[in-house]
Amino acid sequence: MSPREPSSTGLDPHIAASLAYLAGPFSGILILLAERTNSYVRFHAWQSVVGLGGLGVLVAALGMLAFGSVIVSAAAFRVLMGAMWISWGLWIVCWAVCLVKAFTRRRWKMPIAGAYAERLSTRVT
Repeated sequence: MSPREPSSTGLDPHIAASLAYLAGPFSGILILLAERTNSYVRFHAWQSVVGLGGLGVLVAALGMLAFGSVIVSAAAFRVLMGAMWISWGLWIVCWAVCLVKAFTRRRWKMPIAGAYAERLSTRVT
């Protein structure tokens, strides 16, 4: 399905796809609940949930590990905090790229999550 076909949300498909990224995986879930027909919108919503949600979990896990490592080693804390900040920056870059690509009617796939989102978006609900 193309970004030109109607969306069951009542919005233009590129607007609905962009809204799927606006608040990260939370808005992706809302769009998935509303969208039933347009696989373009569903792809972007799934990519938001899987890709941005996965990166968000990684950031949170690295942050918790960093603070847990304070007891063990200051060097481990610095390394894990650095990894957390790099992951956070990656999340922001991916979020911005996905938002712009969805708004400009392009189907850009995140390296790992994109293929998974593609499979999930073609399932009939």
